[in-house]
Amino acid sequence: MTDKKTEEEIKYFQGTRKLFHVFASSFVPLVYWFSPYFTQQQTKTGLLILLSCCFIILFIMDIIRFISPPINLFLMKRFSLLIRQTETRRFTGATFMCLSFLLTIFFFSREIAVTAMLFISLGDTAAEIAGKHWGRRKFHGRSLEGMAGFFLLSLPAAWLILEDWRVAVLGAAMGALIEFFSFRVDDNLSVPFLSALSIWFILHFF
Repeated sequence: MTDKKTEEEIKYFQGTRKLFHVFASSFVPLVYWFSPYFTQQQTKTGLLILLSCCFIILFIMDIIRFISPPINLFLMKRFSLLIRQTETRRFTGATFMCLSFLLTIFFFSREIAVTAMLFISLGDTAAEIAGKHWGRRKFHGRSLEGMAGFFLLSLPAAWLILEDWRVAVLGAAMGALIEFFSFRVDDNLSVPFLSALSIWFILHFF
């Protein structure tokens, strides 16, 4: 009975964490793309300010966690639904995502930035689900099935935004490869920025 309850709690935590991840990572690109009350430049400036503040706060919180084990333990318990146990002694995915979104919006056009940011909200979620349920061919904890899931869910979003199927296919493929090989770096950091950089290069050929 205890084991069953523990398993149910784990599934609940994982599901809640994933829902939060999808919501948080989709919020910025959707606001950037659908902003009826502000100009594109005003929206960009506002998001850069917001992400800068969030990054600074999260970065400071992480540093405090590393310095003070009691505070670290308190925050890990308090936010156990949002923070992975693997992040006990390293920067959280939220910190990396804020930094990556900040750099992506600052350096790239709206179309490229929104596409790359949606890769981490849609593609990364699809990769985790596909890898968990159908993953058989694995490499450093990643699976080819997960990579396929990333590509299949990222492609429609990229096509819709970039309006060129060739760029969308290549961009989604690069995003899937970046996520697949991000086993030494947090994919919340690598996927948005490196995907945006890849799409930027691809657009120069079309």
